[in-house]
Amino acid sequence: MNGMFKGPLVIDRDQSVTGMIAGDVIVKSGVRASISAMVSGDVVVEPGGQAVVSGMIAGRVIGDGHGRQPQRLG
Repeated sequence: MNGMFKGPLVIDRDQSVTGMIAGDVIVKSGVRASISAMVSGDVVVEPGGQAVVSGMIAGRVIGDGHGRQPQRLG
């Protein structure tokens, strides 16, 4: 999936997202997502979901797919 999207963008199947999202991104449970995009909101990973984020996130990354909060590196 590539382009400009108005959020919230709900990812409900395995996929890669590139481009720009104006709003939040929600990764549903059981889904693997690769996010190489500019996100103006939060990235929310539901329990059981997986996300690899290599883009720029203006908000927070919430959840790690296991019900824990992710840790910032550095």
